[in-house]
Amino acid sequence: MRSPAQLAQAAVLTYNFEVEQGGGSGFLKLSNSSLTGIGSEQIAVGEGRFNTFATASASKEYYDLAGAIALFFQGDFRGLQASGSDGEIREIDLPDVPGGPFYVKYDSRAFWSMATNGVSSPDRWTSYFSGYRETIISNRERVLAIDGRRIISSARVSYTLVDTAAEPVPEPISAGGTALALAGLSWLKHQKKKVA
Repeated sequence: MRSPAQLAQAAVLTYNFEVEQGGGSGFLKLSNSSLTGIGSEQIAVGEGRFNTFATASASKEYYDLAGAIALFFQGDFRGLQASGSDGEIREIDLPDVPGGPFYVKYDSRAFWSMATNGVSSPDRWTSYFSGYRETIISNRERVLAIDGRRIISSARVSYTLVDTAAEPVPEPISAGGTALALAGLSWLKHQKKKVA
């Protein structure tokens, strides 16, 4: 359990993570300000990025992890709950070619998920990744081939804490100074209207 001093100092935690079997890597940032340090807790990820093989479209370079769920037990980070998918369909349709018409469809799809198990047995918390990617190539009559199929199931995910930056907290004096400055400007504007 975290001490009162630890609870009083809110921080933005940054974790790097790596998926075994070449599943991918990335980072996530979250604020621990709402953690109580008691039992199982969930916090939404504020910022994060996951680079993985499980993309289907040419324009998809990574998945945004903002909003994914970070799991904690007794104030300690245990892993991530997140998932994503991607898809793209490309068609080549040449109706007026010699020997034609010619038509081919490339239906690319990808899906991945990270799960963290162990809520019932906190001493055995483990994060796993599963994902796949494939492109189904077909014409108007049938599937011609499946290309680029890759499947990873139950690959372990490891996390490393790399930064614990203190959360910026406005100083009471600066908040008061701003309020006084705004009040002074308002008073000056009011005085100007009275003179005019």
